[in-house]
Amino acid sequence: MPWNDNKGGGWPPGGGGGRGPWGQGPSNGGGRGPNNVRPPDLEDIFKRLREYLRNWFPNQSPNSMMLALGGGGLLFLWVLTGVYQIQPAEQGVVLRFGQYVDKLGPGLHIRLPYPIETVLRPNVEAENQLNVGFIRESGDADAPSIDISAESIMLTGDENVVDLDFDVFWKVADAEKYLFEVKDVENAIKAVAESAMREVVGNNKIETVQTEGRVVVQQEVQKLMQRTLDGYKAGVTITRVILLKVDPPTQVIDAFRDVQAARADQEKRRNEAQKYQNTIVPQARGEAAKIVQDAEAFKQKAITEAQGEAQRFNSILDQYRNAKQVTRERMYLETMQRVLGNTNKIVIENKSGVIQYLPMPMPELRRSQGADTPSQGGN
Repeated sequence: MPWNDNKGGGWPPGGGGGRGPWGQGPSNGGGRGPNNVRPPDLEDIFKRLREYLRNWFPNQSPNSMMLALGGGGLLFLWVLTGVYQIQPAEQGVVLRFGQYVDKLGPGLHIRLPYPIETVLRPNVEAENQLNVGFIRESGDADAPSIDISAESIMLTGDENVVDLDFDVFWKVADAEKYLFEVKDVENAIKAVAESAMREVVGNNKIETVQTEGRVVVQQEVQKLMQRTLDGYKAGVTITRVILLKVDPPTQVIDAFRDVQAARADQEKRRNEAQKYQNTIVPQARGEAAKIVQDAEAFKQKAITEAQGEAQRFNSILDQYRNAKQVTRERMYLETMQRVLGNTNKIVIENKSGVIQYLPMPMPELRRSQGADTPSQGGN
């Protein structure tokens, strides 16, 4: 028997309590809900609304009032979703159906309502901070930090391992590029910061990074980061890079300090040696110059004396040629005077021609003391 046969008792068209051909009511069909409740009828709703408006506004057409209410609702939605207040620190970026069309400055702006247009308002004045090599347990700057070895361990140019933490500060420079060119700007900045720091640290010695070269390292990392992010069109400006900690790893810090102490001692000894060199070399050069000058003076003196002796000899030779006997005796006396002038002895010549001498220790006979008393031993 077909299911629509009215002769049977399974599903009478005029009764059956709303049951279907299988002995039960429709679960979701038949114009009723799950609890056997009909959904709202739009025609019935508009009819009741017209009657409601006719009762409240008897002199107005219900259709006009409905149009006015619809227009008012649309206007309210426009004001609610199409009016934007851009703060002084913000920059508005207008999207029409998801595509960039315009930028908005600070102030009140009226745009097409949602979903036609939407306005994004990133803050372009706030300075954002990014930690590299560590994370803080809370947002407080004084909160304890947790080291991230994968980010902080780096290799210096002199093949030393260093544990380095630093902060990067940045601002939004171009809101359009910031929103649409790079998917995750903050992670991109962190990756670029780590890469730039590894490159700069790898080109410097650990002493440079720890001491006098910290400022130079910070400036080089900032320039390298800015150049790289500009190539990515990230739309951000790196304002500062600050090194917080530059230490050897905890496992080798004691050995590193011993090495540093030995290097400091080596540098001290080198400075002392350089100081000694700077003192002794000029002194030796001065003494050498003095010796050269003394030798030059002695040379000139010797030459002068030799020339004088030669002239004296020539003059004596001329006199000897003129008076040989007198000159011979004179030369003899002068020679004896020069040889025996400072002695403490008296020489006596006897008739036999043998020269004898008597030591005379008495002080009054010493010529060096200028004694004028005659000797008691004879003339």
